[in-house]
Amino acid sequence: MNTLKISFFAALLSSTIGMAQYVPLGAITSWTDGYVVTTDNDTIRGKVRVGAMVNDAPASVVVRTADDKKVTFKGEKLRLVAQNIPKFAYATGAIPREREQVVFERVPNPRKDGKTALLERLSHPGKITLYFDASGWKKNAEYTFGNFTISTNPRDLSFVVVKDQTNARIVKKGTIDDEHEALFGDCPAFVRQFPAATRRDWNRFGEIVEAYNRTCVIGQALN
Repeated sequence: MNTLKISFFAALLSSTIGMAQYVPLGAITSWTDGYVVTTDNDTIRGKVRVGAMVNDAPASVVVRTADDKKVTFKGEKLRLVAQNIPKFAYATGAIPREREQVVFERVPNPRKDGKTALLERLSHPGKITLYFDASGWKKNAEYTFGNFTISTNPRDLSFVVVKDQTNARIVKKGTIDDEHEALFGDCPAFVRQFPAATRRDWNRFGEIVEAYNRTCVIGQALN
């Protein structure tokens, strides 16, 4: 998934997941407004395009600054990559208008023994944040035109779920009930509202996470 992906199935998902849980789009390989943050915490703004992907993560990113200089960064030197979604990409209606950017953040990846990786963020940032799990995403078919790959009928989606920016785990439909206590158990006010989660809750997992983030202060659970 090395180009901006517009899933027609996203329109169907939007009725159940609302704006709390995004479908992965992938990196944008053409020039678009955005910025990067390096591992040294320097922020560089301008036109941003992803030149290469490895394991669905940006491996090479080019920034064209306001003075028309091009600076190339290796993925391991970046902490964040943010690209504005081109306006014409909303034409299908599959991408919610409130989603203005594709954002990759460096977070622990439990599939890599906790080593950090640039993963696409699929929810609003908070105490718990959802990221794209490339190994848990399955597609039936896809075809390409221009800079876009249209993927059809995605079946399964799992998430890399990062809590408190350090604790990362894989959550999928079959394990959502087992993960409920580990993810939400530190907030009694939330548990009173959502004492358990089942496979039936999978399509609204993003909404549950957003409700937890609203109920629980970062670093402190509300009683």
